[in-house]
Amino acid sequence: MARVRSVLASLMIAAASAALPVVASAQGAAVPAPAIQATAAWARPTIRGARAGVAFVTLHNAGPADRLVGVDADVGKMAQLHVITVVDGIARMRPLIDGVVLPAGGTVSLKPDGPHIMLMGLTQPLVVGQRVHLTLRFKAAPPLTVEATVLAPGAEPGMAGGATQGGGRSGG
Repeated sequence: MARVRSVLASLMIAAASAALPVVASAQGAAVPAPAIQATAAWARPTIRGARAGVAFVTLHNAGPADRLVGVDADVGKMAQLHVITVVDGIARMRPLIDGVVLPAGGTVSLKPDGPHIMLMGLTQPLVVGQRVHLTLRFKAAPPLTVEATVLAPGAEPGMAGGATQGGGRSGG
């Protein structure tokens, strides 16, 4: 009986030892980059007493077509996707209820003259240098956490003398 126990113990040790390389290689495996990545995330500073702010980001979609359907922010009470439309010379802002289409292999910029992120119910002004954390939610892709930097007027990406600021990281 002692010999059977000894053989069984040896077999169990051998089996456990054989599994270790599999576990180690699974832990060391590279995690693929998310299909959607964010760059040039920034926000505008607000004046004292402002109840709303605005943020922008460029999204690069290396995967299949998807849709940005919502945003959460660490400032204010609510964040929404908005767009400005001009009808009969009158500009109106409206929420993008269906979100923003991200074509397969495409790039979409949320920018001042297009779709953008409204930060509503601010309790304090957005100040230059502040970091705003946004969680972008998609129809299919996992959420993407982005840190947008509040930039001074004229320092926005694409402006003369302005540097690309902010960035994105995957998360959720």
